[in-house]
Amino acid sequence: MFLDNGIEIKDEAILNNLKKMTNQIYKLLPIREEKADWQSPLNTIIEELYGMNNILSNYHEILFSLLCKLEGLYNLDKEEDFFSYRRAIFECLNLLSTLKGDIECQD
Repeated sequence: MFLDNGIEIKDEAILNNLKKMTNQIYKLLPIREEKADWQSPLNTIIEELYGMNNILSNYHEILFSLLCKLEGLYNLDKEEDFFSYRRAIFECLNLLSTLKGDIECQD
């Protein structure tokens, strides 16, 4: 795949990165359940997605939705918000799965 900046990256590298991000997002659930700092790892995920959004213009719609949901997690910080937080995490994982499928089908 050619990125917006003209650099060619193998789809496998992009898919491996998305798999890593999937694991990072999924891990936000147990981190929060353990009452540990879940916002720092979330910051890292969002930072990486902003960078991805800058170089993968064909996927802006999915990346924008994903970023919106992840940014929204910051507002779900109360104990009673956990089920909404959990639902949003799974929606994010679904968006990442869609993105991976789109990249795989591009071949």
